[in-house]
Amino acid sequence: MASGFRLTPVPGGGIDPGEQPVEALTRELLEETGLELVGARLLDARTSQRNGISWSLTALFYAASQPLRDIRDTAVLSPPAADAAHMLDRTWNRI
Repeated sequence: MASGFRLTPVPGGGIDPGEQPVEALTRELLEETGLELVGARLLDARTSQRNGISWSLTALFYAASQPLRDIRDTAVLSPPAADAAHMLDRTWNRI
């Protein structure tokens, strides 16, 4: 990974009817953090399916940047592990 870059989880959310995934990504991040993305581009897409269970998961991976004006006043807070445990939960919906 390039110096000065890191991976970080971002808020989750849903895709509204008629909305493209990259539009949902941009909207959810703005709604939940106040940060604006610029030039988001798809890096990879992976789909997982399991036999015997009717579900599939598609994960989309994007690269984007933030305008410098948004970053200057942004603080990154790392919660204690016990407080962050709920962030590891995933919601799976049967179809």
